Amino acid sequence: MAAPQRVTEAVQAAIVASAHQAAFEHVAAAAQACQRLGGLTSGRWRSVGRDLGRLEEELETAYSQAADTVTTRADELGLPEEALWTTGEAAATLDLLREDALDEVDEDGLAARVLRGRVLFGTSFVEDPELPDRGTTLLFGWPEPLAPATWPWQATWVLGDSQEDDDDEDELDLYDAGELEGEEPLLADLAAELSCSRQEARTALHDAALAITRASLLAGAPEADDDDEEEPENGEDA
Repeated sequence: MAAPQRVTEAVQAAIVASAHQAAFEHVAAAAQACQRLGGLTSGRWRSVGRDLGRLEEELETAYSQAADTVTTRADELGLPEEALWTTGEAAATLDLLREDALDEVDEDGLAARVLRGRVLFGTSFVEDPELPDRGTTLLFGWPEPLAPATWPWQATWVLGDSQEDDDDEDELDLYDAGELEGEEPLLADLAAELSCSRQEARTALHDAALAITRASLLAGAPEADDDDEEEPENGEDA
């Protein structure tokens, strides 16, 4: 059953506001960097910095208006404003992780179609405060955009011996810590989108959740510093 139109419109407003916020923050950082470059090098960067500064002002105004819309929508529906912002940020998170998540699944499989589709629009993550290797992935879909499905997971890093084999890198082992829950509202729409059974849609959603989570954990993993790992030669100090 689809969410009421007013709820859908409120969530869409939050997604737009979140996108405005991200654009404003990135442009503001770029404007500051170009202005600094302009002061250190050529006039070209000063000109770019001025252009970005104007764009920053436009985005700040647009973001303020979009944020006001979210506030109004939340008040009209009697919803916590934070709930709408959470959905907007979830959509931004999925956009950032989508390409890396697609690398984790069969490009022609159902999970890839879930990731490319329209039913699943956002994701976020909740870490276990007591166990750092466990967490829960939230999956936001249009049928019930304020009630995400949840997938609890556990991660284990299998450490490679890079000193002996350059190809022997650390590997991430990710598996279920519980059942996928709250997915029922999504399954009918996913099954229709994928032209498959509800059970196949459930499996595809689970596989998409695993791929998204892997992409997130791998993106946050610290990169090895090759210089620090180099062995000293001829008895020299490192």
